Amino acid sequence: MFRSKNKVQNPYTIQDMYLRYVEEYPEGSLYYLTYLEYRDITTMFFKSLADKIVYKSITVKLPFRLGELSVVKHKPIYKSLKNMVIDWSKSRDLSKQVRQFNDHSNGFVYRFHWDRRYCILDNKTVYIFQPTRVNKREVARLVKSRENDYFEKS
Repeated sequence: MFRSKNKVQNPYTIQDMYLRYVEEYPEGSLYYLTYLEYRDITTMFFKSLADKIVYKSITVKLPFRLGELSVVKHKPIYKSLKNMVIDWSKSRDLSKQVRQFNDHSNGFVYRFHWDRRYCILDNKTVYIFQPTRVNKREVARLVKSRENDYFEKS
């Protein structure tokens, strides 16, 4: 069985960023870094950003007016039971469809949000922010254990 294509076919990776970095700071330059050094620095930077967003509930303002990243919560409005999410693990156990009420979070739904209102990119609606599975799972763990809470989306 084959996997389907990715949502984003040509993502911008750390290798692409490194090629751009080497153009600006070639070998022999004062600020030249090898790929491994560059990768380690950028990975540490991205992890520190993720820690601020996930553990400290901070809204991170991105440089060059690229917007803001945060985790937000909102209470969904369900017009009928058909619009509610199915809890598949409980449905399998009980052999019937069980709807999910998010009792662990008082009915709130949490997600990462990239606020692009004041972003100065051309065609900014085409760009997406896709958090890693590890970060999404960590937010879910913190919400379920009630260790952290996030701001409500305005």
